[in-house]
Amino acid sequence: MDTENHVEGELSSLLRQILHELRAIRQLLERQSPDQTKHAVIAQLQQLVYTPQKAETYLERYLTTRQLHIVEATQLAPENPVMRKRMHLAYFMGQNYSVVQDLLQQLRATLQRPNKVQLNLSGHGENAISIITNVCSRLYHLYMLQYYKYTRNPRSICCKVRRQPFVHNYLSGGWFELYVAQEAQKLLGNRLLWAKRNVKLQAQGGAVCEADLLMVVQSKQGELLPVVLECKSANALYDNEPRQMQRLNSLLNLGMRCSAVVFPERPSPAFAEQWFTETGSQIIGREQLPQFLSEL
Repeated sequence: MDTENHVEGELSSLLRQILHELRAIRQLLERQSPDQTKHAVIAQLQQLVYTPQKAETYLERYLTTRQLHIVEATQLAPENPVMRKRMHLAYFMGQNYSVVQDLLQQLRATLQRPNKVQLNLSGHGENAISIITNVCSRLYHLYMLQYYKYTRNPRSICCKVRRQPFVHNYLSGGWFELYVAQEAQKLLGNRLLWAKRNVKLQAQGGAVCEADLLMVVQSKQGELLPVVLECKSANALYDNEPRQMQRLNSLLNLGMRCSAVVFPERPSPAFAEQWFTETGSQIIGREQLPQFLSEL
């Protein structure tokens, strides 16, 4: 009973806020011509200043009306200095994915049974070699490679991953989530008011669904929007992943405008259409992320 009263109180407060804003818009409509009104309303909405606190309150109310609440979430920027270095490395790898793609795929393939990975660099330019050796060196110093050696003649690298859970999580996809989170933060700027990674949402019946990145964004029209990004570093969706994404979209009542699955590479039109049908989300590559976010 207390929970129902709390929900009703939150709904009542939200409806009063909406009613107040509608009255303000009506006053504008009564005072000005249609063209003046249109521009004035848009300008007024665009000038609304939302704080992170207001965005968090908005999200809490939004989730409450859908009988959801957050049970676990991770801050975008970790306080641990080692984790911050891993985050910065993730962004560097995302920015240079076309160069380090082969290395990352080979490392990922050995996570279950770590073996030495050998990569011939003789066909790479100086810049590409610099990027690849930079990544390997940083992975080694961040305790994710047990072994790393760069040979100048012939140019090649040899390395081996550590058999540790945090290494598995990072190289199997955690790095790409960190990259997407930082890229979204950079692209949205002040329009990103609230964001958490690895968000676990619990429904009324106890079922839990997860979102790689849950954000509250102020749209260019001035409204607050809940936005979900799922990050898939393997460039594919497997097993129950499409159904889980569809369920998350349904629970949050998200349309394709506010929901996307992001891959490192741009998916083919056929796969994008198929997975959109199965998930209800836009299916995009990392290079399409700026366009997706700009349209919010």
